[in-house]
Amino acid sequence: FKTDGMTIDEIPMDWLYGDGVVVDLSDEMEELEVYTPEMIEERADIREGDILVLHTGWHNYGQYGDEADEEKYILKHPGAHPDMVDYLKEKNIKVWGVDAVSTDHPMDLPIGRFLGENTFGQCKEVRAQAEEKFGEEKLEELFPEEDYQLTHNELFPDDICHMENLGGDISAPEIQNKRIKIGCFPWKFKGGEAAFARVVAFLEE
Repeated sequence: FKTDGMTIDEIPMDWLYGDGVVVDLSDEMEELEVYTPEMIEERADIREGDILVLHTGWHNYGQYGDEADEEKYILKHPGAHPDMVDYLKEKNIKVWGVDAVSTDHPMDLPIGRFLGENTFGQCKEVRAQAEEKFGEEKLEELFPEEDYQLTHNELFPDDICHMENLGGDISAPEIQNKRIKIGCFPWKFKGGEAAFARVVAFLEE
């Protein structure tokens, strides 16, 4: 998405540990839902430079989740409203993440764009469900053609990194919607575009 962008080993260490918030949006996240800056601001105190983690509840449908359903996890997850791009830039947030397979909405991914043929009908089903949910006109407004891979193409050039497929103890009540320390510790992959990472919430004793 950015040919000359930072590689994993070049991310500054002070971006990977610091103040942040795990924002619990799980009660609002249905299939193909969009999360917005307004939802986030209503629930937590987000400050400039924070590490921002969005708990949508979608990790429950992943391979090791309590309600494992990989088609739902991969094809019908929530995703970013277009306003998230400016929000993250204005907040100077360098690292953010979500407990879903992508920060982008399925309608901004190949799922909703060009995988309709020869894919056992899942992608046509996703598009039809999205049209029913948002209406055809609203669907085009939310997910215009130029927003393909929106959060990747619009944020990576500004060195705004993201974490995907989060899970583990992300639902722990003691870390929801409060200011804590968060660390993202990726494998130091020299020249790597991405890496496995352990993401940790630190609670003060």
